[in-house]
Amino acid sequence: MQRQAETIGKRWDYCADGYDAIVQNEFAEELAEKWSEILKNHAPCEKGKVLDIGTGPGFFAVLMGRMGWQVTGIDCSEKMVETAARNAGKAGVHAEFYQMDNHQLDFPEDTFDYIICRNVTWILYDPLRALEEWKRVLKPGGQLLNFDANWYGHLFDAEKRREYEEDRKHVEEQAMEDHYIGTDIDEMEEIARNVPLSPVIRPAWDMKVLKNLGFQSVHTDEQVWQRVWSDTEKVNYASTPMFMIKAVK
Repeated sequence: MQRQAETIGKRWDYCADGYDAIVQNEFAEELAEKWSEILKNHAPCEKGKVLDIGTGPGFFAVLMGRMGWQVTGIDCSEKMVETAARNAGKAGVHAEFYQMDNHQLDFPEDTFDYIICRNVTWILYDPLRALEEWKRVLKPGGQLLNFDANWYGHLFDAEKRREYEEDRKHVEEQAMEDHYIGTDIDEMEEIARNVPLSPVIRPAWDMKVLKNLGFQSVHTDEQVWQRVWSDTEKVNYASTPMFMIKAVK
């Protein structure tokens, strides 16, 4: 398990600069305000301890720090952790960041009031174990807020492939930046083919698993992407809309 985490972490090291550029645009636009509103409105309390899993360049961590939360961010990538710490420092936000395996958290039980994450679950190599860990470190009544999508589902489904190609066509027609071309597409597709959730239909899978793990309540919002995505994101990812899952321990 440790070897798998290290391998994935090294892969994401190469993406750190690219993802930081995306996050800097989010900070500079009204997207930061929109995301802050959602994170605040769904929080289990006004302030407390929050864990940002797969913090990446620290976007969520900075937003929560600005709201007065005690922030901890983790990522399997050393370079992502360094980038997140730098961004928090620039923003004047105090937060603690650690390189850590999302499947094996170095925190005691019942530590956090709130767990937040974005675009993390799809890449987990053992998602059930990871979700068990996330539940373990949540306090009773604590809340998980998870944003994700059926990323790279087009690798496993012909209809999804057709929709994905339509997205690329619309991006070109509207002279927008193609977010897929902006990443190491071969590397990302290799990752997608080797993680278990890529071919799975979600969020139905998440809802079932979280209920089986004993969360008190589990709800999903499959339209959240309309409120927080930029126009460019909506065109780039029309075939893979982002969903939100809210689960209370």
